Amino acid sequence: MIYGRRDCQGRIMKEFLKNTFPYFRKYMPVQALATAFGLMRMVILLVTPQVVSLLVDRVINPALGTAPQDNSSIFLFLIDGIPADDYWRIFAVLAVTLVAFAALFFVCFYLKWNLAYYFGLKSEKQMRIDALHKIGNASAPHLKQFPAGDLVLISTRDPRTISEVYTSTVQFLLDNVFYIAVSAVFLARIHPYLLILPLLGGVMSAAIMVAFKKPIGKMFDAMWKDTAALSTTVQESVYGIRTVASFARERERTALFERDNKQLLSTYQGGAVLFAKRQAVSWGTRILVILGEVGLAIWLGVNGQITSGEFTATVGYLGTLMWQLTALFFNINDAQEAFVSAKRYFGFLHAKDEQRELYGSGVPSETPSVELRGVSVKSGDKYALKNVDLSLPYGKKLGVMGRTGAGKTLLVKLMQGLAEADEGEIFIDGKPIHAYDRDALLRVYSYAMQNVFLFSNTIAQNIALYDPFAPAERVERAGALAEVDEFARRFPDGYDTTIGEKGFGLSGGQKQRISIARAIFKDAGVLIFDDVTSALDLDTERTVLNNIRKTCGERTTVVVTHRATALKNCDEIIFLKDGEITERGTFDELMALGGDFAEIYERQLAEVGA
Repeated sequence: MIYGRRDCQGRIMKEFLKNTFPYFRKYMPVQALATAFGLMRMVILLVTPQVVSLLVDRVINPALGTAPQDNSSIFLFLIDGIPADDYWRIFAVLAVTLVAFAALFFVCFYLKWNLAYYFGLKSEKQMRIDALHKIGNASAPHLKQFPAGDLVLISTRDPRTISEVYTSTVQFLLDNVFYIAVSAVFLARIHPYLLILPLLGGVMSAAIMVAFKKPIGKMFDAMWKDTAALSTTVQESVYGIRTVASFARERERTALFERDNKQLLSTYQGGAVLFAKRQAVSWGTRILVILGEVGLAIWLGVNGQITSGEFTATVGYLGTLMWQLTALFFNINDAQEAFVSAKRYFGFLHAKDEQRELYGSGVPSETPSVELRGVSVKSGDKYALKNVDLSLPYGKKLGVMGRTGAGKTLLVKLMQGLAEADEGEIFIDGKPIHAYDRDALLRVYSYAMQNVFLFSNTIAQNIALYDPFAPAERVERAGALAEVDEFARRFPDGYDTTIGEKGFGLSGGQKQRISIARAIFKDAGVLIFDDVTSALDLDTERTVLNNIRKTCGERTTVVVTHRATALKNCDEIIFLKDGEITERGTFDELMALGGDFAEIYERQLAEVGA
């Protein structure tokens, strides 16, 4: 956690700037220009009442029969030299000035926000990239600490909330402070007494901000947590829609969604009540100050201490001044949402990934040898893998069998550094696996996973995941080896057919073939197929494995399967039972042994014959 609960506001702001400013630094000239246009807009708002006061005292009142009056307006120079009774000329000068101010105001408004959001969106983009890079490179144990809904919000919503501090909140605060300071000067020029009530209103607004600061911070945190929980539920319901439907569990998933949705609604309702209370107290304070100030201005006017035009200017300043005072403290208070987002975002970005930090900077050869010596992995009080010795010189064909839960997937993950051993050592090219850079290590493996994940993209782009810009011929060659051709060519768009998210629209066997093609396409030194032929019929499985053997024969190949027939041509087969290698040897040797492997083979052969 970056910010402790008892940290002072100054420390929170310091940490926030320390973490966020590097993303916005190079766009500061654009931000400065946006700020300049924003302040120019405030200047126009501030000087407009000065022109209006002259219109009242030098045009409107004289037209109604009152003698023209000079006042404290800073624009008296505009009508110097014009006869006091030439009302139309004075009106024309002041009207043109107001129109020019209005046009300039809208130009400044447009440029300010266009520039501010330009640099904000650029910085926001980089923050999203960094978050996704962290997610993509994090180890599995590290990512398990963060629910999917949290990661979605961290990589999408939090960068936007943080950038709004620079694009909106800072801009508003500068506008607020500038307007308050300059309008106070103009009010003092009219009469010093006019500063008393706005000052009192400012103190009351500050007290309101302090009173609501803590509950609003808690509310933003609760909103984020409940939104993340609902997001996770929605993702699981969408991704598991087929499973849910096949088990007729729609009611249960709907009930779960309704529960999370109700909780989020309750949190937002609580937030709405909290904001309503703050708004009511703030508006009440604002109205009281305005009414008191108007009464004071009337009293000063009746006593001849301010003119009618100055009274008009006072009312003009007062409404905006009190709004700016309220907005100042609201903006400070609402910045807490950005602080909460920054705590989450940078808490994730800077969190130590202990597994990843184990690795060095070495680069393995493109033809690596792999060796496991006495490797064990604990799972609670038991062993998921125990005392595994395995040698994989480059080019060896290894078959791995075992019943469900025997540790087959864990074994191939250990080889790649996707899981960590509790005991023993793993060597790549004779060096400990941790001597290598983890990304460089993963590049020498092509891993077709047991749980196939396909993206909402074309068949070709799913196969060419490792190199999206590869020529179509290379993609289709990998597809042909994995028997993707058999179904892809039947679609009107062939390999350019877009498939649904997670492969919706394809059968299990079709998805597995795309996964195999993806591994072949990567063209790495070690091919690992983790039970990716389970949904294929025997003929297709035999064809695919023969294609791999003929085309990728020089590479190391590891085939994990439940089908003994798929391992006939392996150099070595190991049989795992309760995490231990209980049988090992060639196909013929294991058949002669007459153990579990031979039993499974005979049974499967009989089932096929039946």
